[in-house]
Amino acid sequence: MTVRQIIDGLERLGNRAALVSSGREWTGAEVLDSTYRAVTALRQRGAVAGRSLSWSAGDRPQALSVRLAAMLLGARFSAEPPASGGGDVLRITDADLSALDGASACEPRLVDDAPFSVVRGSFVWSRAVFCESVAALRDAIGPSPARTAVLSPLAGFGGDAVFASWSAGAAVHHHAVDASAASPAKALSFLERAAPDCAIVSATLLRSLLAHPAAALADLGALRRIVVDAGAGAGGALSAESSAAVRRVFGAELVDRIAGEAGLVPVERELRRAEQEAARIAELVMSHPGVAAAAVIPSDGDGWAVFAVPAKRASDDADGDASGQRLIAKATAALDAELAGTDLNRAIAAVERLGQTALLSMLNALGRSGLFTDTAAAHTVDEVLARARVAAAHRPLIRRWLRVLAEQKLLRRDGDLLSAVGPVCDFSDAALARAWDELKGEWLATVGAAGTIDYAVRNADRLPDLISGAVRAVHLLFPEGRTDLARALYRESIAARYQHRAVSLLVSRIAREWPGQRPIRLLEVGAGTGATSESLLPELSGAEVDYLYTDVSRYFLDQATPRLAGHRCVRFGLYDINVAPREQGFVPNSFDVIIGGGVLNAARNTDASLRWLNELLGPGGWLVLTEPTVEEFWVMASQAFMLDDASDGRAETESTFLSLPQWNAALDGAGLQRVLGLPRDGHPLERLGHRVFAARTKMDRALLTSERLSEHLGERLGAFASIEIVDELPLAAGGALDRERLRDWAARRRRFDSRPLSTAASQGRTQ
Repeated sequence: MTVRQIIDGLERLGNRAALVSSGREWTGAEVLDSTYRAVTALRQRGAVAGRSLSWSAGDRPQALSVRLAAMLLGARFSAEPPASGGGDVLRITDADLSALDGASACEPRLVDDAPFSVVRGSFVWSRAVFCESVAALRDAIGPSPARTAVLSPLAGFGGDAVFASWSAGAAVHHHAVDASAASPAKALSFLERAAPDCAIVSATLLRSLLAHPAAALADLGALRRIVVDAGAGAGGALSAESSAAVRRVFGAELVDRIAGEAGLVPVERELRRAEQEAARIAELVMSHPGVAAAAVIPSDGDGWAVFAVPAKRASDDADGDASGQRLIAKATAALDAELAGTDLNRAIAAVERLGQTALLSMLNALGRSGLFTDTAAAHTVDEVLARARVAAAHRPLIRRWLRVLAEQKLLRRDGDLLSAVGPVCDFSDAALARAWDELKGEWLATVGAAGTIDYAVRNADRLPDLISGAVRAVHLLFPEGRTDLARALYRESIAARYQHRAVSLLVSRIAREWPGQRPIRLLEVGAGTGATSESLLPELSGAEVDYLYTDVSRYFLDQATPRLAGHRCVRFGLYDINVAPREQGFVPNSFDVIIGGGVLNAARNTDASLRWLNELLGPGGWLVLTEPTVEEFWVMASQAFMLDDASDGRAETESTFLSLPQWNAALDGAGLQRVLGLPRDGHPLERLGHRVFAARTKMDRALLTSERLSEHLGERLGAFASIEIVDELPLAAGGALDRERLRDWAARRRRFDSRPLSTAASQGRTQ
């Protein structure tokens, strides 16, 4: 098949319809005229043999004229967006179409060996390969076709089918791919009107058509063949069941084609070739000494998705353990030195007084609802919930209030009844105001600021409205969208300062002694107002670091971006601790250190969130967390109104936070090895219950990275391989490799990698 044959087919069609699209008809002569006009317009814009043309004007009929013109000029045609810095590419956009139509027609001298080429995905087809593909597609359409219906992009597979049809003298009815993808019903209606003997569709659309209830009722008596684009971007290969359904529902023969290195080839042939090549690549991957198991599957064009499991070390990593302990010893010594001049006892007393004042504010709020107004007044829990008009979402929290108030001897329990223990004047409005004023003075004296107290007072004043749901706690934490109160909460107290310094001193030492051949990869989850990073980043100065700052809310990322602009190692992205990493575009073994400052207490299920973070850590990785492990009374009267109900150990104990034993069990259960817990036993800060946890993972595995594996594969293969280091390969029932799951993993990664740069580039997915 040659370009001359396509032109001859259009000439034979002459004044008969060659193309019908979007309610308009073009004769063969009109298509040729449009093609020759495109030749003139493209020449005027500098199109010459070898130059690349990039089509980005959508699924429009003009794509056919431009494609034919590119062939006649010996140019390279692509419907793929040009890579940045991709050289001298002539882009054809919507704005250029009127100029193409308005140019004068100048019939070029036809040269059948013009050196044009076609880009399809990652493949570049020569003139010979493309012409052979169109000839094979003409055979697939069937002998002596009268009318072909094309429901596939004209700049790609659909256009190939149009050229094949024209070379056979058949007219083409085109249905814009966007419309057909959105509505199978409209696609069926189009096919009935067009009455084709052959239809060209994507695998995705064909599945939608088969599933539509009107498919069996459609009048498609003339339809003899359906030619399917089975490429990855078009929905992939059809199952045997789908093929049988095509014959049963439409009474048509099914022919599938897929883009490969050799052009458009039958799916079975391409799959055989791909399987052979995948096996060869997997064997090469397995030859790396750090790989225990591997699987390779095709991915987009001539690319490959490679999954490798790190090998186990020959022996326990005693050197790694010793090195980690040395880091810990240095960090804790530096931490103790920094705190040497601090009056810890006074600072701790101020924190404890904050908790006691918060308890009084709870009683005061209940009193404003007519509860516990004197020591003789007694109420059941249900009565408290009703009288205080407690919103359904906050009832578990107010039940915890009542339990804690009884444990702290502020309420007395007598069977089902609760009553006030001390004089009710102790929690009157006047007494509470005095208590807050005195605490604010002490807080200023110990930490030099009082934002935390201002926030606590603001919540205490509005507790009845918080309880009823009339006011949302988030609006009190971020009044008018400001972050000053939130920033104070996570920075002012002695516990917060101790935790930030502990994390900074430990992680900075880990970064400076990291043994990898690339920058150490840090992920901070729940970064929020940046209290942790604000302390840590200066300590990382001079270290080779890739720091991904994440939060569930883009609001915090927008706030942090200008503030951290001076730290060139910092990137920004979204991460939700309640969602599996793969669902968010993250792959296993992507990070060396993960930091979470007071964020996992907001997880719905801490056990699941820890397992996911462990999955993201590579061999020898560190998880460094700071979390409260006792009830924080002032939090119960403020931020607790924002927390979701938990489905982990907190639900069993009806507590706001996991206890220290529960945290240790959760870390162990996630497969993490605990190596540090601060403050140490007997330290003055221990009684506040705020803990720093450091744990390591996968210490028995080789330090395998995608960079090292890519180097091992070599430049030719490594450039086309998407490599994931996984903890294990997925197995289906019976123990066989679950290739469907691997394909799902690869598809998810492609989907996230194809997002716009402003979103996708901010997410850490390289390994």
